[in-house]
Amino acid sequence: MLSKPLSNSYPPALEDRFHAPEGWQTGEFTHHGRNIHYGYVLADNAKGTVVLLSGLSEFSEKYFETVKDLLTRGFSVFTMDWYGQGRSARFFPDSQKRHSTGFEHDADDLDHFISDIVKPTTNAQTLVLLAHSMGGNMGLRYAIQNPQTFKVIAISAPMIGIDAIRLLPDWFIRFLLWVLTPFHSAYISGGHDWHEDIRTSEDNDIFSSDPVRKEIHNQWCMHAPVLQIGSPTFGWIKAATESGNILLRHNYSNFTVPCLLATAGDEKLVDNATTDILSEKMPNCTLINIPHSKHEILMETDAIRNTFWDGFDKLLEENSILT
Repeated sequence: MLSKPLSNSYPPALEDRFHAPEGWQTGEFTHHGRNIHYGYVLADNAKGTVVLLSGLSEFSEKYFETVKDLLTRGFSVFTMDWYGQGRSARFFPDSQKRHSTGFEHDADDLDHFISDIVKPTTNAQTLVLLAHSMGGNMGLRYAIQNPQTFKVIAISAPMIGIDAIRLLPDWFIRFLLWVLTPFHSAYISGGHDWHEDIRTSEDNDIFSSDPVRKEIHNQWCMHAPVLQIGSPTFGWIKAATESGNILLRHNYSNFTVPCLLATAGDEKLVDNATTDILSEKMPNCTLINIPHSKHEILMETDAIRNTFWDGFDKLLEENSILT
């Protein structure tokens, strides 16, 4: 069943510009027993449809401002909460653990979302992929298997590698995760349930330098506890590293989809070096680095966001989606 968010369903301190756009709809689908929450809004006389994919621990509500930016450009927008986070179902009764059994399952959920919901609702308009971090990894996993789906792809802070383990040899990471197989459902070392300090302590001030946008994630989590998610498990680390390696090993010689990859100059979460390697493998890829940006580029200051949007708009113009 579809419904519109109630006007009183927002965090009390959340500014109006971060509220849902007029006409926002939500729903849920079940795929292979996985209950997935999604949301969308249709533009009048749409130029196309953007499939917006969020990153680790994120949720649809966090991207309402970005959805409005895309509406202004004339696009309908569809987004889904990945299984294991947001308003989608979780892996365990302990709903705080962010687990994974392989990103290929998420790519399969995305395939179902696009085939059974996005395309029928939009009459198969031109599709654009806009993704962030982990969503970029999962989106690319889908795209390389379905290279005709998206006319262009844009990813902010792609999570191809993880910064915390970037200096460890790949063989050692695989061996360590194999040894830890009995503990794959456990939090990573130092991991814990959600609490406000995950994003607000001095050591964890790595997401955004914008004083207002950096608070949106916690505002929603405190207002709607169903959105809270704790640290990843060892199983999630295994899935993430395996998926990154699959993307790096893939032969892109016949993958001609125009891509924009944007990395953050002040990155502390993902390994930008792996994104550099990936961009060199993709024959139709533009790589930009945005100085002074922290990880969440679309939650950054206006100047940083505008740098990304300039690159996004150029990608659309060069491929005759925007004029």
